[in-house]
Amino acid sequence: MGDINTWIPFDIFVTLLILTGILVLLVIIVYLIKYLIDNAPYAYVNARIKSMEARLLDDYKLNELIEAGSLVEVVGFLEDTDYGRYISATSKDVYSIEKGLDMHLAHVYKTLAEISPDRSKKILKLFEKKYDVKNIKTILRAKYVGLDSESTFKMLIPLGTIPENKLRELCEAKTVEEVVNGLEGTEYSKVLSEKLSIYEESGNLISLELALDKYILEGLWKVVGIEGFNEDIFKEFIGRMIDVENLKVILRCKGEGVSSDVILNYLLSVGYELPPWKLKELAEAESMENIVSSLEGTEYSNIISGCLEEYEKTKSIYVFERALDNYLVELGRRLSLRQPFGVGPIIGFITSKEMEIKKLKIIIKGKIEGLSARDIRELITT
Repeated sequence: MGDINTWIPFDIFVTLLILTGILVLLVIIVYLIKYLIDNAPYAYVNARIKSMEARLLDDYKLNELIEAGSLVEVVGFLEDTDYGRYISATSKDVYSIEKGLDMHLAHVYKTLAEISPDRSKKILKLFEKKYDVKNIKTILRAKYVGLDSESTFKMLIPLGTIPENKLRELCEAKTVEEVVNGLEGTEYSKVLSEKLSIYEESGNLISLELALDKYILEGLWKVVGIEGFNEDIFKEFIGRMIDVENLKVILRCKGEGVSSDVILNYLLSVGYELPPWKLKELAEAESMENIVSSLEGTEYSNIISGCLEEYEKTKSIYVFERALDNYLVELGRRLSLRQPFGVGPIIGFITSKEMEIKKLKIIIKGKIEGLSARDIRELITT
């Protein structure tokens, strides 16, 4: 039998090669066009974020605040920063200064929501609702200790979705139950009413406060549960933020000897890396070491295990919470680099700004309590 020539003629081979090259080029062009279309709406907001990032306090400036001789010096320094318009030179108590810092952060969220594309706007608007929750918690705590209406209102941040006249009305309440009833007609009424009986039995506000936190985080998770590359990055961020909040609740409750059944009532049944069965396993863990073992294979294992030695010395859950907060800042930086021309910089800036304000609050409280610069530095060391 003669050989069968299976070779493709040279001219046909060249034609196929050219067509393949054109096809690959078209795929690349389509991908680039889609990438530009997806990210073009973020060009303006990311330019604004770069400007805001440049005004974040660096380590040198934070060290100056830590080394300041008095609270007056700290406030004087902050007057020359973005916080200046929110903090009065006459501010001498922690509440008025912290309120100024929170007002600044609320305006940051408001600004980002106003200038962001619609896809991110919904998520950032939900972040603004954190101030509804913060105000409701403040009112609940004030009534729990019997604070009068005027003193209560002075501690509120007049931002969020609850109108100022409604906030004033809530401040007039005499009891926690009256505050919950006064929220009828708002989205927070059902959330709190369902947990009111638990509060009445225990006399502890934690059931009401955690119900509010769960409501906001579940809302964020619902909004990010959509398709799209930019939104998927937000989904990872929100999902891991929920994981972190669940871990904080578990660690705090374990430190206080709370039963697993009660802990599970406080947790969100959603998240990024900790599914419901894993949360149940963590809630049932009998020791901090068991929690670390249960977290093996997750991104949180090394974070918690790295804090065990310090926890054994101090018996303070704060060492875990600080490490988890630092993890979220680092996560924000990573996501910012993953999507530098899209939603990434928004996430990176939010986490950096939130951490900066947490550090400022620690410095301010430290100055009021007369802590040394060394003690304050240890509290905020990353």
